[in-house]
Amino acid sequence: MATNTTVRFDFEIKVNDLERFKELVAKCVTISNEEEGTLLYDWYLDEAAGEAHLVEAYASVEALLVHVRGPVFTEVGPELLQTCTFVTANAYGELPARMTEGPGLCPTKYWGNSMAALEPR
Repeated sequence: MATNTTVRFDFEIKVNDLERFKELVAKCVTISNEEEGTLLYDWYLDEAAGEAHLVEAYASVEALLVHVRGPVFTEVGPELLQTCTFVTANAYGELPARMTEGPGLCPTKYWGNSMAALEPR
C-alpha cells in the first residue's frame, strides 16, 4: 500500500456571475501562492457552460488547515460563494474525522489514501 501525506481535492463548480468569479478566483490564487505547503491550486473554467473545477493539493493536513483557516476562507470565500455553487467534490488522502463528518461545502466523496502510487523522487 502506498503511503502519502498529501491531501488533494477536485471540486466541480457551477458559476452564476462569471466576471466577479474570475476576479475573486484571482485573489484566491494570490493568497494561496503564499501559503506554505500548498502544492497545487489550479482553477479550470468552461465559460460557455458556466462550469469550473478547482484542483488543489497540500503537503499535509496541517497545510490544509492553514488554508482553511486563512483569508481564502475568511475574507474572499463568503463573496466567492455569492458567484458560484460548489456542486460536488472528490477528496483524496487521509483526513481527520472532523473534516469528513457533518456538513461541508458540498457533497464530497472521501477516497482515503491511494492504493498504489509513484514513489517520491
